[in-house]
Amino acid sequence: MRCWTIGTLLLSALSLAGCSGKASTQAPDAGASRNVATNAATGQAAPGQQPIAVPASAAPDHVVTIFLNALRSGDSPTTESLLTSKARQELARHSLSVDVQSAPNATYQVRPAEVLQADPSGAHVSSVWTERFDDGDETYEIVWALRRQPEGWRLAGMAMQLLPGQPMQFLNFEDPADMLRKKEEAIAAMQGPVAETAQQAQPTSSPPRSIER
Repeated sequence: MRCWTIGTLLLSALSLAGCSGKASTQAPDAGASRNVATNAATGQAAPGQQPIAVPASAAPDHVVTIFLNALRSGDSPTTESLLTSKARQELARHSLSVDVQSAPNATYQVRPAEVLQADPSGAHVSSVWTERFDDGDETYEIVWALRRQPEGWRLAGMAMQLLPGQPMQFLNFEDPADMLRKKEEAIAAMQGPVAETAQQAQPTSSPPRSIER
């Protein structure tokens, strides 16, 4: 697992990219990683770039498709515009943004949306995000949570597996403090096995030999 995603995500991310105010956050065993949530200052697009116009009638899965394509191309204005108004407000208050570095080699699949029967103003959209690295591919299953707003369906959060073998956890874009807490818990849970592996890899030192006279 390269990073906590989209990613880590987003994310990686999205691996689950680190959700923090820093430009880059890696899990203890991570290699080069992309962030789903990064410092807002690092995700600025070219001056004057406008977000893609998405009609209010767009279906939830279509909104997610546009969102993922914007993530892949590094289109920050579009990714931000497709969040709920509360998510934008709360992320800005914590100096965070849901964003990743451009990943032109990434591919994704988006499944049909499921509008919630108990709450027709909410919907879930499952997706699979794959990134290609020099040492192989990384694939992540992400379920996006959307809410119907006056301007159309917008993303409120995502669910993904933070730790191998563990159930998915929901990352609420409207509650950045909870996202950061879950990130820290995931990193702490991974530090033990990583530290143990590193210790086992250390060569054992032999006692010094006595010098015979």
